[in-house]
Amino acid sequence: MANKRILPAYPLFVKDPNYSLWSVTENLNGSNVQSWWGEEKKIYGFIKTKGKTYCFLGNCADFENCGVIPAKQVSLGVTAFTTDYEFQAGNTTLKIRFVSPLPPDEPELISLPVCYMEYEITGDKDAEISFFVNRGIAFNKSLEPNAEVRGAVMAQSGFESAFLGRKRQMYLSNNGDLLGADWGWWYLAGEEAFYLDGGDLAAYLAGGFKNFSATGCECYIGAVNKSQNGIIALGYDDVVSIDYFGDFRKGLYLEKHTICEALETVWKSYKTIDERLFGIDCDLKEKAKPYGKGYLDILYASLRQSISAHKLVSDGDGNILFLSKECGSNGCIATVDVSYPSIPLYLLYNTELVKGMMRPIVKFARMPVWTYGFAPHDAGTYPNCCGNVYGFNSARGKYTGTLFKPRDGGETWYPVYSLPPNEELYDMKYQMSVEECANLLIMWYACYAKDNDISFFAENADLAEKWVEYLVKYGLKPEEQLCTDDFAGHLKNNLNLAIKATVGIACYSELMKATGKIQRSKDFRQTAESFAGEIVKFSEKFSHMPITWDEGDDTFSLKYNFAFDKILRLGLFPQELMENETDYYLKVAGKYGTPLDNREKYTKSDWLTWVTALTDDGEKKSKMISYLDRFLKESPDRVPFSDWYYTDGGKHEQFIARSVQGGCFILLL
Repeated sequence: MANKRILPAYPLFVKDPNYSLWSVTENLNGSNVQSWWGEEKKIYGFIKTKGKTYCFLGNCADFENCGVIPAKQVSLGVTAFTTDYEFQAGNTTLKIRFVSPLPPDEPELISLPVCYMEYEITGDKDAEISFFVNRGIAFNKSLEPNAEVRGAVMAQSGFESAFLGRKRQMYLSNNGDLLGADWGWWYLAGEEAFYLDGGDLAAYLAGGFKNFSATGCECYIGAVNKSQNGIIALGYDDVVSIDYFGDFRKGLYLEKHTICEALETVWKSYKTIDERLFGIDCDLKEKAKPYGKGYLDILYASLRQSISAHKLVSDGDGNILFLSKECGSNGCIATVDVSYPSIPLYLLYNTELVKGMMRPIVKFARMPVWTYGFAPHDAGTYPNCCGNVYGFNSARGKYTGTLFKPRDGGETWYPVYSLPPNEELYDMKYQMSVEECANLLIMWYACYAKDNDISFFAENADLAEKWVEYLVKYGLKPEEQLCTDDFAGHLKNNLNLAIKATVGIACYSELMKATGKIQRSKDFRQTAESFAGEIVKFSEKFSHMPITWDEGDDTFSLKYNFAFDKILRLGLFPQELMENETDYYLKVAGKYGTPLDNREKYTKSDWLTWVTALTDDGEKKSKMISYLDRFLKESPDRVPFSDWYYTDGGKHEQFIARSVQGGCFILLL
């Protein structure tokens, strides 16, 4: 089949949580483009050739009354940074590539807010290609379906750009999950550009007219090219990207450049960008080759999605902030237990991005309102770093009905960071205290092990000291608390959480060694070895490891927290224990993988790849990889790569387009 399914959804143009456009069918002209959360965005592409107009992008049926014919799609392909198509329009061939420049080792390109469609036309030297973007891209229809926009056209160096945005610009005006921005300006660049309305578009499609009035309310920006090859570029200037604890930050690229400069850079240098992306893609193919084509498809599904679930800004002192949004899970920003599973991709290419995930957490942890001996869960709700919003103590009378009021997407959080200390803001039952302390210690040491730079840890050694002491006190047999395994309910004495705490303590020991504190390093290494010894001794009583210290052979859970013991060569746990666990995971696996634990049939894709890293047996690895690859190709839900889904039928559960899929790169570590 020419258009055989590769992914559940295909990234077209993705840059950040507010610039994320996807196709959810194999045929590009069989449905309309969607945002990552599923809101339809009317974006269309046409080619005029031999007196006829063909649609290659967007639902062709929307323009049947204009005489538009669906172009015949003959191929579909995916690479690390592109989604590629080929069409026949009569005797004319059109090849297009949707390119999202997101090289993980180049922050400036990651933050450059422009994507482009590259094309090549053969068979008709007089063909004309066009691209149109409806006003709905500029706002959330679910909040305000009839928002008014304004737009215009401007000439640039060798091309033109049309732009549109809401008439009412209220920057950072909503916090929430299944939403995009309703501020900023969208730009479409081509040889000719236009601001037009729906009637104008119909006239162009039916008769080629370009004398547009743009007097109707259903507005579009359009670009038309007559060259046989080239690009059409889509840019987004959000003007203000992030509220960083009261400091309004632009995207990193736009700190020093304008959106016009961004468009010109892409227009003039896209071939150089192509070469850079192609080089990374070739290298990735070689790295993934030992694990087969299925694993490469998993990486292709993960890379653009993971990077584009972040916003890249600086903190004003030149330090990178790489801020994730919890897409489909609650909208939090810089969530530690979302950052941690994503780090394999970023350790592989650029540890500075891992540090950029951690900086907002350590900053908030130093603020007076955070009086706890453990690490925060998050830094706010995207795009506002307003302070930890997870697990508020809603019974605290002083703030009930105001600070803790249930939110809809049109609201904005209060700046929690500005509150005084000792306000009892947080309910301990809903904090991830052991989880987040261990996550951060492992992230610190993983960065140092990769780049040999201890400075970021050294600047925050006082916080790390508090957090490791917390793990020593509470980590081996954690009390009932939230952790990232709690989809089926909270657990006391979680064995996987104990493993993470043990690995975290060992990582702290290595960090102490790196800073010259040898005796302190030895003391914490001894503690970690003691914890590991107890875990191994307990496990030897059973055919496989139970879910908690209180359970037996009739329970299990994915012990993915062994992974960094192995990757970082900490030597805490024996390989035979990991092999035995892997054997059991294969024994109880469903059609699409091993459940997260014995309580439900669902699993997590990131943790599936992490436990795949535990075994040294290539056949076992291949089997585990095949489950996830099958899910990508057979899941009934056409949404961006979900990390929470059922292992029997493949239906996803809530989470979509999340950054955690960077964890799928763990085998390359």
